[in-house]
Amino acid sequence: MAWLSATQLSTMGFASIGENVLVSDKASIYNPQNISIGNNVRIDDFCIISAGHGGVSIGNYVHVAAYSSLIGSGKISLSDYSGLSSRVSIYSSNDDYTGDRMTNPTVPPNTLESSPRTFSLENM
Repeated sequence: MAWLSATQLSTMGFASIGENVLVSDKASIYNPQNISIGNNVRIDDFCIISAGHGGVSIGNYVHVAAYSSLIGSGKISLSDYSGLSSRVSIYSSNDDYTGDRMTNPTVPPNTLESSPRTFSLENM
C-alpha cells in the first residue's frame, strides 16, 4: 500500500489534519475542506470520504479499513480509538424515495421538485 506524503496531505485543503496520518494514494477524498482528521489515523486503499456541508470528523487513533465509505451531507464523526471494518459504509443522508422529487446527482437543481402529489392509504 502506498501512502500520500505529509506534503501531499497538507496541500489537499483539509479543514484540519493531525500528525502521523496515513492515507492511501488509492483512497478518494471529496470536499477536503469539510474534513477534519486527528492524529495517528490510517485510511486504507479504496476508501471513499465524501463530506457534505455537515462535514466528516475523524478523531485520534482511528483506522478506516479498505473499501469503507463515509458519505453524506450531514455530520459524520468517528471518535478517538474507533475503527471501521472493511466494506462498511456510513451515510449521513439519503435520497427522497417518496416519488415527489427526482434524485440523481446529474439532475439540474431547478428540476429537482416535481408537481405535488397526494398520497393516501385509502387508494391502496
